[in-house]
Amino acid sequence: MEAVNLLPAYARPGHPWAAVGKDLTPRRVATPAGIAALIIALLLGLGYLRERSVVNDKRSALTEVQARSAVADAKAAPLRAAQSAAAVRISAAGTVASSRIAWERLLADLSRVLPSQVYLQSMTFQSPTPLAAGAATTAPAVGTTAFAATGVATSHVRVALVLDRLARLPWLSDVTLVSSLNGSAGATSGTLSGGDTFSVSAGFNPNGGAK
Repeated sequence: MEAVNLLPAYARPGHPWAAVGKDLTPRRVATPAGIAALIIALLLGLGYLRERSVVNDKRSALTEVQARSAVADAKAAPLRAAQSAAAVRISAAGTVASSRIAWERLLADLSRVLPSQVYLQSMTFQSPTPLAAGAATTAPAVGTTAFAATGVATSHVRVALVLDRLARLPWLSDVTLVSSLNGSAGATSGTLSGGDTFSVSAGFNPNGGAK
């Protein structure tokens, strides 16, 4: 039987190309792979160093920002304290203003409603007094005050008109005639000198009817 050579023509013994590559050793073949691996390792190392530098820079920037923020907070602390104190003072001033009695308005209302041929000799107002701890329950409640007035009118009719007019004031309640006395003996009737001396009392709410 005749042997058959299955190798291609360029690989058969005696062909010029058959000896190409036979002189390469495993060490020489592995050198390019090692170089490639070294290059990759160097690239990875450089990338790591670069990222580490970026992280360190960002940490330094964050530390600097935090330090500046702490300094700014320390400088702003007195301003915040001053603002808080001002807010407390404004609130206290608002409370005082809301509880202030507008005497000019009340007296103007009173002068408008008083009828002619009548004048007041005196007026008193009892200021509200808070109940002390353990005080008797019969004491006036907080916010209630008393109004009292004395005056002279030319007649009983005028006295009755005074009571009617005072009852129309929104800041007075329960207007009551306490006393009414005839004029002095010998005085001319129908005049203030010979008229009736009267006194009235009422409950008083200084904020009644206020807008």
